[in-house]
Amino acid sequence: MSEYKVTIIGGGPGGYETAIRLNQYGIDCLLIEEERIGGVCLNRGCIPTKALVKSAELYNEMCFAPNYGLPSFKHELDYTQVFNRKNDIVAQLVNGIELIFRKRQIPILKDKAVSISLNNDKYLIQTVGGEQINSKYVVIATGSVPKSLPHIGIDENNILSSTGILNLSTLPESLAIIGGGVIGCEFASIMNSFGVQTSIIEFLPRILPGEDEEISKRLTAALKKAGIKIYTSTSVDAIIEVEQGQQLTLSDGSTFTVDKVLLCVGRNPNCTLDWKNMKLETEHNAIIIDEFMRTNLTHIYAIGDVTGKLALAHTASKQGEIAAAHIASEILNIPFKHPILIYANIPRCTFTNPEVASVGYTEEEAREKFGEIKVGKFPYSANGKAMAMSSTYGLVKTIARADNSELVGIHIIGANATELIAQGTILISMGVKSDVTDSLTFAHPTLSETIKESLEDLNKLSIHKIY
Repeated sequence: MSEYKVTIIGGGPGGYETAIRLNQYGIDCLLIEEERIGGVCLNRGCIPTKALVKSAELYNEMCFAPNYGLPSFKHELDYTQVFNRKNDIVAQLVNGIELIFRKRQIPILKDKAVSISLNNDKYLIQTVGGEQINSKYVVIATGSVPKSLPHIGIDENNILSSTGILNLSTLPESLAIIGGGVIGCEFASIMNSFGVQTSIIEFLPRILPGEDEEISKRLTAALKKAGIKIYTSTSVDAIIEVEQGQQLTLSDGSTFTVDKVLLCVGRNPNCTLDWKNMKLETEHNAIIIDEFMRTNLTHIYAIGDVTGKLALAHTASKQGEIAAAHIASEILNIPFKHPILIYANIPRCTFTNPEVASVGYTEEEAREKFGEIKVGKFPYSANGKAMAMSSTYGLVKTIARADNSELVGIHIIGANATELIAQGTILISMGVKSDVTDSLTFAHPTLSETIKESLEDLNKLSIHKIY
């Protein structure tokens, strides 16, 4: 039987970063992960999809080479090379993290934890492989799994999850995506850029329903212009296999046939541990936590998707930092100094073409929470760098409270939005006012000037906007 101060169950971004941070504090810990380290994010999510995004972006741009005064691009897409590049990037990153663990001498148990029981003042963790681990503290970082629909089963052959579509080594001619959230929209944009006939079917009235409504409408227009069919307020009643492929029957009675179907209607917390005579508090299968990531059970913490908070890799990582800091404060008897996590201040990114990124409250949320608000906007089409890039479709939208001018939301659609949002995250997290640009100088010519002018528009002082 092995014994550790802390055991982390789950090796995704939250779990592995928690282990490294605890090691930096000088606290011995064990990481239990049944597959390769990195979790869904590195192996089957964030990283492989972003590799595809870059290939799609470059291929799409090369197809418009004459617009830049360059020769026409006529080469066929070699998806085998795209696929292999994706896998190489994943392998390189995962190998790098495993190297960090070896150099820091942090043990990894390649196994699956199945139960936790209280053993005197410690917890006994048992695994599928028969291992038994005694641990004073436990951090649950078991992530989430794709949702399915009662009448639509995922077979990873014709009806795919996000994992299944990443494993396709050849492209289908046509693809129907059920679910117009972040994952669905990203894959729609990727596949459309590669020449796949792509459709999105979304049950709610608009795609990206968690984003600002104006931004969602602008993305809808851009995706439709690119050739993606979008059905909103629509459900899929049935899918049957026919000679031509997969025939979908929609709620309006219409049918169409595609080669493959991607089902991405969200994810469920992966909370399957047997707690052996203990009662772990959950809500909708998500583990309930406090501001220190503690559960109702003493010395049991939970982080990441399994907590049902904002299901993003960087949320899990930040939660892991907080959990590690709190555990260290108890074990080492040192003050806990980590700021409390404000989930509204966590940036959200969607890697479509054009990109979408946001932080803080949407316009609708801000009006409900604060009443009177101010809204500033600035279009990419009036930005010199965007024009030079031929990327003039876009908008930066800033939201501030009317009573004290505090910045409470930034929303971007356009080129490099997912990079630009870091500036918005810093500004909102610092609680700045709408006149913050008086103290800042933005480099010219850059896309970041769209943020500057949108902030200035809150007070009707944008230089390059016609009033």
